[in-house]
Amino acid sequence: MLDPRTIDIHLADPALAGDRRETWLPLLDPAERARYERYRVDGARREYLTGRALVRTTLSRYADVAPAAWRFETNRYGRPAIGADQADLAPGLVFNLSHTRGLVALAVGKDCDLGVDVEWISRENELARLCDRYFAPGEAAYVRAGEGAELTERFFAFWTLKEAYIKARGMGLALPLDGFAYDITGDAPTICFEPSCPDDPARWRFLRRAVGSSHRLALAVASRQDALRLRLRRVVPLEEAAAEEAAPVDDVVLPGESGRRAS
Repeated sequence: MLDPRTIDIHLADPALAGDRRETWLPLLDPAERARYERYRVDGARREYLTGRALVRTTLSRYADVAPAAWRFETNRYGRPAIGADQADLAPGLVFNLSHTRGLVALAVGKDCDLGVDVEWISRENELARLCDRYFAPGEAAYVRAGEGAELTERFFAFWTLKEAYIKARGMGLALPLDGFAYDITGDAPTICFEPSCPDDPARWRFLRRAVGSSHRLALAVASRQDALRLRLRRVVPLEEAAAEEAAPVDDVVLPGESGRRAS
């Protein structure tokens, strides 16, 4: 079982789904299989299949449940969780999944609220226009003050952090994206809230990471633990030996409130 002081982030390449389709598909339940079949774009099918295989096989590393036996339920905002009828088999275990072109990420923790987001940044978008639409005024101004690659980095820093937070809250876009704002100029991101999105900044910790040159990742976590160890690893679903031997992509400690005050 996972230690509450540890958060694992598992990274998988959806390109691997092509050669493993016949191995991974039997893990899906009928509803997941039907959704998979509805995808018409090959890239989307691979991302979805990789995500479902990653969730099911990874959760089975922390609980005595076969990958194909997991059952899930969603809250009224659509956030998935382990089904109530299996909660006693994995007490306190929580997870959050994100996928984008070329990368799938799964964060797993215990007795905490967490959200993860990954984004492919090598795309042409009107980023300055998007930040004016979705970001708090100070965030938008900070993005627009950058140019070229720096503007792109700033935009996706805010975007991934915002997505991670609303996913950790389990409410998705029911929360206004301009109802909270980040400061990313320090050693670690910090957050503040508007009345439209009340919350306590002190309970949140955040991680930003580059995953290669084309992907950016953010994690948001609220935990009672004073310090959290975060382990990032690249894995291949159902290939446990490779997962056990894989060197961490990253292994960091997020201090709690007392540690942040001391520093």
